[in-house]
Amino acid sequence: MFIDECDLSPPDRGWNYEPSRAELLQKISAPLYTTDAEGWLTYYNDAAAELWGRHPVIGEERWCGSWRIYDTDGKLLAREQWPLAVAFQQSRAVHGLQAILEQPDGTRVPVMPHPTLLRDKSGIVVAGSNILLKIAQPSALHSQFSDPSNTELWV
Repeated sequence: MFIDECDLSPPDRGWNYEPSRAELLQKISAPLYTTDAEGWLTYYNDAAAELWGRHPVIGEERWCGSWRIYDTDGKLLAREQWPLAVAFQQSRAVHGLQAILEQPDGTRVPVMPHPTLLRDKSGIVVAGSNILLKIAQPSALHSQFSDPSNTELWV
């Protein structure tokens, strides 16, 4: 007589728990956020809200949740010149950027954004993401946002 001593019942719930993407992103200490394919905010973590000095409404902000963004010369940038918007315009990740974010209370924070496009298997852009790293002092890269044709800055 054969006796099956293997327990084939399902394991306890949570034995191989895999957190959601939102849970994973929330645990990252760097400010980060995501947008849909048209640049509308779809997610941000607590670190991003702290950096921005506000909690923007999902779906009502475009390109970033920051109050205002300036270039390293202190020139206020139009939303179309914000780092993630530039990545969408150029249809690629842009690197080496620096910017100054302004919070609603007027506090300015220099950052190095890392805007990246997310694509599906066929290469179509389906979303954008950006990680914002605080920096001590913006460098002397003057007017890097002013001239999008200056591709040396968008390496």
